[in-house]
Amino acid sequence: MPSQSESRHWLLLAFIFVMALSLRGPVVGIAPLIDLIESDLHLSSSASGLLTTFPILAFALCAPLGAFLGRRYGLELALLLGAVSIAIGITLRSIDALPNLYIGMTLIGVGIAVGNVLLPILLKRDFPHQILQLTAVYVLMMNLGGAFMTGFAVPIAQWAPDVFDVWRGWSVALFSHLVFILPALLLWFFIPKRTTAIPLSTQAPRVLWRSPLAWIITLFLALDSVLNYVVNAWIPTILVTKGFDPTTAGLYHSYLQTAGMLPALILPFLKHFFGSPRQLTSIAVIATLISLTGYAFVPTFAALWSCLFGFGCTLGFVMGLSLISLRTHSVQEAAALSGMAQLVGYLFAAAGPVSIGALHDGAQSWQLPLYVLIVIGLIWGVIGWFASAKET
Repeated sequence: MPSQSESRHWLLLAFIFVMALSLRGPVVGIAPLIDLIESDLHLSSSASGLLTTFPILAFALCAPLGAFLGRRYGLELALLLGAVSIAIGITLRSIDALPNLYIGMTLIGVGIAVGNVLLPILLKRDFPHQILQLTAVYVLMMNLGGAFMTGFAVPIAQWAPDVFDVWRGWSVALFSHLVFILPALLLWFFIPKRTTAIPLSTQAPRVLWRSPLAWIITLFLALDSVLNYVVNAWIPTILVTKGFDPTTAGLYHSYLQTAGMLPALILPFLKHFFGSPRQLTSIAVIATLISLTGYAFVPTFAALWSCLFGFGCTLGFVMGLSLISLRTHSVQEAAALSGMAQLVGYLFAAAGPVSIGALHDGAQSWQLPLYVLIVIGLIWGVIGWFASAKET
């Protein structure tokens, strides 16, 4: 029989992983429904594009809010507020009216920003000796949530009109995302809680913004986000221009998400043979660079490049989140660095797809943007080499 302490720790892990299911899916899960939403609400492409831009901007701009709430109210209560914001946002955007869509997506972004900042800090505080392994599982749950919400969006939307007369099909599909956040809200009432907030001095965030190490880790996560969002946004279009039919390009795009689950599954094996953060970071960078080079010069094997990119970029994300904990001395420091890294990272991520798209428009070719991505990957690798130099 497990002790009461062990049971409560398992409940805490369950809460972390279940909440992680909703830290990506509610945003990426709207993408397959964009055409239906545009048609029903008579939106332009730029107007519908804001449905994904708003939450990404919220990820960035509200990351410091997550750190503040953790300091002011404690990690557990702050995470409850984040989960409630996600749930309200999911409910609001399912109501068939344009303002509700934008407000709902923004509230989802605010809630996810709080979770993005504080869930890794909860791992550092309560599971300091299993940070790398548990972070990998945490990222796996994010990918699983994204895969389920994306994969079932259209089938639910097609099925719903035959059963419901009040909502449109896409409204029901968006509302179904509550299934993932409600268990997290329920589990919150059973997890162990600390009554004190994080005693972080107001000077600590300002000190971090002047720290070279903090900037190195921040830029590592930022460039990982840029590569991830740019490739996910444009690779189907790039593959079509290189001769693939749209169905095949879409299939290869799905390989990015599928391969993104691999780091959590094989990390124990990798850690056995490549134990240091620097070695694991190097594997992530090499896999990503090979994939980008392959897209540029040998697109025939795009399926392989998609798998390599999904694996490498996700492993890089796992390492970036882990480095926040591994290279800080306290929960207080880690919370401040997490807020800083995600503020800068998601601002970069929001600008990345637009900038690369503009570069394509100017060059009238995807080859130059691919070269730029390779250069970004090289810079990312150099930064990662220093960011993962040692554990503190």
